[in-house]
Amino acid sequence: MIDTHAHLYDSTFDTDLAEVIQKAKDKGIEEIWIPGTDVESLSQMQKLRKLDSGFFRFFGGLHPEDVHENFREELSKIRQIVDAGSYCGIGEIGLDLYWDKTFLEEQKEALIYQIDWALRRKQPVLIHIRDAFDELMPIIRNYYSKGLKGIFHCFAGNQEQAEELTREGFLLGINGNITYKKNPVARFLRNIPLKHIVTETDSPYLAPVPHRGKRNESAYMTLVIQKLSEIYELPAEHVERQTTLNARQLLA
Repeated sequence: MIDTHAHLYDSTFDTDLAEVIQKAKDKGIEEIWIPGTDVESLSQMQKLRKLDSGFFRFFGGLHPEDVHENFREELSKIRQIVDAGSYCGIGEIGLDLYWDKTFLEEQKEALIYQIDWALRRKQPVLIHIRDAFDELMPIIRNYYSKGLKGIFHCFAGNQEQAEELTREGFLLGINGNITYKKNPVARFLRNIPLKHIVTETDSPYLAPVPHRGKRNESAYMTLVIQKLSEIYELPAEHVERQTTLNARQLLA
């Protein structure tokens, strides 16, 4: 299994990070992908590199919630760090209008800049989108014929959007919220072929049932696999193999 999205540099892991990593390995996690959100997060990733650099895949980007007046300066710093280091892609990038719409135009500019940067690097993107599908889809459609690839992290769109994005080669990141009652994606996900799905945790957020409300960690991804097994009516082992293959092919 591959956890394609986890913030293990978060301070909630400061006291037991090595244990959390070992628990993930014991559960069959083969890789954990670590997205950046700002300059500070890229610095915090260094503790993961020192612990077990071969177990992680690192991404760098400016999260939409961290887009403010100085976003161009922040982007410049992130680009210098990523261009000088070992990173597999650009992320976590996107649009987020859940808390604040003040910087919508700046978020759009930052997103376009980072998508173009990923294309020049020939690398995938990890896209965050919350309450902003109507604003993001016109942007992403401009890249359908340009070779952009990546994951729509914590996918929360509708079936029509899922079908359109996967038709264009994007993957949908599914995590612990798929186990929540009345999750809308769970109602139609079976209509999306499993070859378009990857698994993630978004640790320390979005812990699956029965851990909802507590700190999430990569070891809990087995619960996401189990839920996908129920949705697709396939053995858990099959879901594990296919979603792992999907993730590996993205970085191939």
